[in-house]
Amino acid sequence: MATSLARKKLGLQLQPLWLRFLSTPDHCFNSRSYGTLAFEELRASTDRPYKSTAFVIHGLLGSGRNWRSFSRNLLSSLSSSSSDWRIVLVDLRNHGKSAEVEGLSPPHDLTNAAKDLADLVKSHGWSWPDVVLAHSLGGKVALQFAESCARGDYGESAALPKQVFFPLPASFN
Repeated sequence: MATSLARKKLGLQLQPLWLRFLSTPDHCFNSRSYGTLAFEELRASTDRPYKSTAFVIHGLLGSGRNWRSFSRNLLSSLSSSSSDWRIVLVDLRNHGKSAEVEGLSPPHDLTNAAKDLADLVKSHGWSWPDVVLAHSLGGKVALQFAESCARGDYGESAALPKQVFFPLPASFN
């Protein structure tokens, strides 16, 4: 009760996150605006320009921050070539800091989640990622992104990633 009153006083939204997915107006399913996803960029060195980009995509209810330590270790393990790499930790729509982004309209499906990645690349004028590393839900988004790149859904400039990784848990080995 006290928490509920505190939220009302502070003007916090009382609608649970999962309810956002269910309360989608019918007229929104064929249109969406182009907000860009929240992301964090990691590089071993800013002294030299990067030559390659890897996108890291989290799983359901996660955020790019979940992969920060892993990504830093990956950069350091790439030895001398690590300064040529840039890793972009992406927050998928309705996750992490992207939950605060305006303009990521419904439907909240894999097709639009993958298109958000393409919109991120286009809006920042980046080259297309060379590698996409993903976990769980992020793996499904990564596969949709790769398939859409291959079909040319994002335009002629879209390049298929050279590699897409989504590691399986040890129980699948």
